[in-house]
Amino acid sequence: MTTRITSGAFLSCGDKVLLLKRGLHKEIAPGSWAGIGGHMELDEIKNPRALDLIETCYREVLEEAGIAKSDIHNLKLRYIAVRKVENDVRLHHHFFGEVESELPLPECDEGELYWVDKNKAIDLPMSTSVKEVLKHWIQNPNNEDVYFVAVHTDGESATITKI
Repeated sequence: MTTRITSGAFLSCGDKVLLLKRGLHKEIAPGSWAGIGGHMELDEIKNPRALDLIETCYREVLEEAGIAKSDIHNLKLRYIAVRKVENDVRLHHHFFGEVESELPLPECDEGELYWVDKNKAIDLPMSTSVKEVLKHWIQNPNNEDVYFVAVHTDGESATITKI
């Protein structure tokens, strides 16, 4: 069994959220919608403190969406999701932040980037953990607590608990 540690962001601008429609060539969740993010690099894993997780998040946002750390405001860890997929335990740290304007989006090797209306976002095909995180965030926009998200073994439902 392996553990995959990932970090990523959902960036909002007004009523829109930046989402990635993952490329069909991707090993994990091809064609589904997600936030911007990815695996921690080896030097980031050596000491997985919150600072390293947020730096992973900033790095991934810059690599995938071309958005610099200086353009992101109020980036905070809001959800830690865990799920088991075959022989993998996947631990994903979801950060939420804001940008002042809908920045132009570059081409992305991971798929296609879109600014999506928040209220339409959860209707897109996405993994259970991403859908539950987005739904909870949209329903609780001013809540800054951190939550643990456990995806049930059926893969279709999850439990969200305040940490």
